[in-house]
Amino acid sequence: MALSSALHRAQGSVRVQRQLSKIRRFRSRVTNVPLRQVEQARRRLETEDVDVLVLGDSSTLCWSLRDTDRTLLPELIGQRLGNVVTLSGPGFGSNIYGEATRLLTAMDRRPKAVVFTLALRTSTATHIVADPITGYHRSLAAMAKVRGADRRVRFVGRGGTFATDEERDVFLAHPIESRWNGLRTVGWYREQLVGTGLPPWPIELEKLRFDYFYGEQLHADNPRLESLTTLARRLEEYGVPAVGVWTRPPMQRGEMHFPGEFEEHVRSHKVLQDAALARGSSSIGPMLDIHLEDEDFEDSFNATEHFAYTGRVKVADAIADAVRSR
Repeated sequence: MALSSALHRAQGSVRVQRQLSKIRRFRSRVTNVPLRQVEQARRRLETEDVDVLVLGDSSTLCWSLRDTDRTLLPELIGQRLGNVVTLSGPGFGSNIYGEATRLLTAMDRRPKAVVFTLALRTSTATHIVADPITGYHRSLAAMAKVRGADRRVRFVGRGGTFATDEERDVFLAHPIESRWNGLRTVGWYREQLVGTGLPPWPIELEKLRFDYFYGEQLHADNPRLESLTTLARRLEEYGVPAVGVWTRPPMQRGEMHFPGEFEEHVRSHKVLQDAALARGSSSIGPMLDIHLEDEDFEDSFNATEHFAYTGRVKVADAIADAVRSR
């Protein structure tokens, strides 16, 4: 009897999870996530005195399983600088930040400062920008049609986030010019990396993950850099001090996999991104480069730019100092 009840509960749980998955997929198809974030920011800017608007990538959303304090980065910034409004999402980069800033410029009310966190990947890397999900192509096209956030911003039925089979096939066929693996496709990487479970992974698999995330060669003539120039120009038009933060990768772990090369490689990309920002505004200096150890990351093995509590505190302290200096 007990076994039968347990099986019944397990089957019920599976059915619930399936229904929740269907609901999430439906919501993704009909909801423009960046526009929803803009509307949420608009409401608070309209009714509150806001000290800092944070435009955030996934580093603002994550904590580590090791953390005893799971206070997220925006709240830590708020503890140091006052009332914080956050517009953030996984894969958010300069394209979304630029459109969001343009829309918010239509409002009379402003925060005292803007902080934007920016991974090297979210604005230029093929595995994010060309992905029909993390590239937010439909959402960005819909955002471009909105005049401004001086009134309520509708986000339902305006360019959701999903991928058709054809779009997914096109994405998987995209070439990636890797420093360490030469010319490959997105599909070549994903065949080996998807479905491998949680870390720790075999060392060869972990090394390939670092290559997939950071190995792509970025050149000065890459047209994707233009989105950073546009972002800087729109922040200039917004008219409040802005501080950019480079959400760096786990540098020590990367150097372990690619000795004497990894840090130089990713820093060369930061130079190109800083230059692209400077072309849009002379008042936006180089993105903050905050020194972090591997233990400051959520999990340095997984190669992502997500921070543990110690890392979030270091980043929040540096942001607060930079904002005060402006």
